[in-house]
Amino acid sequence: MNSQVLTRINNFAKSRLIELGGIFLLVVGFLLFISIATYSPEDPNFIYTAEVNEIKNFAGFYGSVISDVLLQSIGLISFFVVMNLMYWGLKIIIDKKINNFIPKIFYTIIYIIFGTTFINIFYNNSFWLIDNGNSGFVGQILKENIYIFSTSIENQYVGISILLISIIFFILSLGIKVKEIIKILSF
Repeated sequence: MNSQVLTRINNFAKSRLIELGGIFLLVVGFLLFISIATYSPEDPNFIYTAEVNEIKNFAGFYGSVISDVLLQSIGLISFFVVMNLMYWGLKIIIDKKINNFIPKIFYTIIYIIFGTTFINIFYNNSFWLIDNGNSGFVGQILKENIYIFSTSIENQYVGISILLISIIFFILSLGIKVKEIIKILSF
């Protein structure tokens, strides 16, 4: 009987710790979303320290710095990374287990690479992200290095292919099952 009680206590503690991890991811994702959505180029960051009395970012100084790092490095793809964190946190809370963590990180890196490249080729002009554009410096570096090998990267069909690859890997990084995709599409 003692081993059954200890097993139940162990399972209970394990489930609560996993739920805490999910709540942590959900909260971090939400705070990152707020800091990215309220980003202002005039706020202080790592490179530029403005003598502004009022920081416009809702998450304060740290939100300003973190959102600047994310937006200047991977650009608008930052919003998708935040969606990943929030979805993973929600799935961990609901399922009470962590599935395929390493492949999800790999898929996230792949869609960041293809997504920033696509944005840099076709939609890089920005009034909001002045320094590195909508794709960040990652997309800029990737496009320049790919452009060396093939100038046909700006072809419409190649662009659609890059977009489709990034969407597929985004869906894979979320870990959505086929049944859930069908439910979402039928909704």
